[in-house]
Amino acid sequence: MADNFDNFEYMGPQGEEKADLRHEKEYWLNLLESQKTSTTPSDSPFFHSDPPPEGPIFIPSRAEKILGQKDTQIVFGRDRSGNLASGKGAYGPVSGSATIDMVVGRGASGAGTKPGMLIHNNFFSDAARIYISRNTSADKNFDLAPGKVGTINEGSAVVLKADNIRLIGRGGIKIVTGKSPRTTGFGATGETLSTGKPCPIAAPIDLIAGNNTSIAKVKGAWGASTENIPSLQPVVKGKNLEHGLQELINIVGELWSAVFNLGLIQTGFNGVVGVDPYRPWVASAVVPVTNQQLTSVINSLYHTRVKAMFWEIDYLYRYGYKYICSSNVNAN
Repeated sequence: MADNFDNFEYMGPQGEEKADLRHEKEYWLNLLESQKTSTTPSDSPFFHSDPPPEGPIFIPSRAEKILGQKDTQIVFGRDRSGNLASGKGAYGPVSGSATIDMVVGRGASGAGTKPGMLIHNNFFSDAARIYISRNTSADKNFDLAPGKVGTINEGSAVVLKADNIRLIGRGGIKIVTGKSPRTTGFGATGETLSTGKPCPIAAPIDLIAGNNTSIAKVKGAWGASTENIPSLQPVVKGKNLEHGLQELINIVGELWSAVFNLGLIQTGFNGVVGVDPYRPWVASAVVPVTNQQLTSVINSLYHTRVKAMFWEIDYLYRYGYKYICSSNVNAN
């Protein structure tokens, strides 16, 4: 700030000569110096300062290079899930398991970790991680349920783990399995896995809540036998469900028409049977029976038909307010 006052001069009123007010310059310089904002103390945790480390200290291997410090690190090395004897990297470069491990908050959820404690990788207690490896046993290392995809013991993988994960795509998000349809440069079989093995035609996609794919045993109502219900089930295809329900509506509609016609025929038949001079009790029963058929059968069938029409519009047509197909999420 003092540099701005090197040529400090004061121009007096018009017609007066320039006045060299060096004493005033010194006054303002001293005032600015006294009002300077003090810097943050070295041990302060505020304003992005750099206080001493508070968490445990990571034990690197000789083959690992670390970028970052304290609680935020990017580790360049080989596949490693725990101590120096873990992961495919324990077998050296022959494992082909080059890895980039981005970690924040080592031992954040671990029991008994203290500041300055020496620790290894821990995929279950570290706060958040992006793990990129050329060759790793991702499902085993992160203890994931096999699901329909199965447990993968080798090959490249990218794993994201944190308390919360958000994937945001302003133009959309695609989750795609399988190989590219292009075959240029890959021979007759096309794109392969990083291990050289062929890609599955359409590898499954598992959405597993709770990391559990076991079979649930559920006892039926009123003492019914126990059923085995799988917790991991296929996703329903919306359009197929829509078409299936429309066909079901047509089938139920045919049954409805048969019952409705039967009611009409029976009502007309009752009018004929009721003319019986030899059995007067028959004629006396025709009126209440016919009335019940008109009110309890035919009228109820009519209301059911109307409800079915509105149900079909609400759920099976795109303009329905409860249309069963999503307008944004698609699956195959």
